[in-house]
Amino acid sequence: MDVIKTHLRVGELAKATGLTVRTLHHYHEIGLLAPSERSEAGHRRYSDADVRRLYRIISLRQLGFPLSEITSLLEVDDADPRAAMRRHLEAIEERIELEQELRDRLIQVLDLLDGAREPSSRQLIEIMEVMMEVEQYYTPEQREQIKARGEKADWDEIGRNQKEWSQILDDAEAEMKAGTAPSDERVQRLARRYNELNSWFAQGFTGGDPGLKESLNRVWEEKGDDLHTQFGRGPEVNDYLTSALQKDGHDG
Repeated sequence: MDVIKTHLRVGELAKATGLTVRTLHHYHEIGLLAPSERSEAGHRRYSDADVRRLYRIISLRQLGFPLSEITSLLEVDDADPRAAMRRHLEAIEERIELEQELRDRLIQVLDLLDGAREPSSRQLIEIMEVMMEVEQYYTPEQREQIKARGEKADWDEIGRNQKEWSQILDDAEAEMKAGTAPSDERVQRLARRYNELNSWFAQGFTGGDPGLKESLNRVWEEKGDDLHTQFGRGPEVNDYLTSALQKDGHDG
């Protein structure tokens, strides 16, 4: 730390510390750092003690303490800072957890957008809305289960299966638009593999937990059309494949 001469004007102290004059004025206004000396002409000056106090303020700010907390920490020189440190650590850990949840959500949204054919800002908003609604179907404990399972998952395999799942929907949509009957063997092959992948994803998501299975079923019953639409296809493609499965079972 460079040595700073004392009896500094506010501009000199700002330049020496890298702070702005506005910041120093704000510290003065809230009683955090008031210049304690005056020149012969009556102008306020910062003393050596003021500069030392400012460096303590800067150090605490770099640790992330809010100004209100810094004020109380500086009130008594021999005050035990551990309680304040613990409170601040708890706040940081909570913020890290929230940031991690946000990161996970953004990754999920990006995966959904990657699977869409024409992602747009509007679609991003719609996906976020659906995701927020879907989350309400799961208890906090279930969301923790899902998160823990996701941390152990084989994301390379998930990525491959998700890509195949998306391709099946593309192929099925093309067959549907071409007027191919659901009973056609090509469509039924797509439907069987589609069903296998759906079962695989469901098993990986729930881990066989009955409560999670029930919640997942409720999601698809009540929000299935919205979820299918977010992948860039309407629910009619899913209905087409479901019809093919039913015909396959009847014929077999």
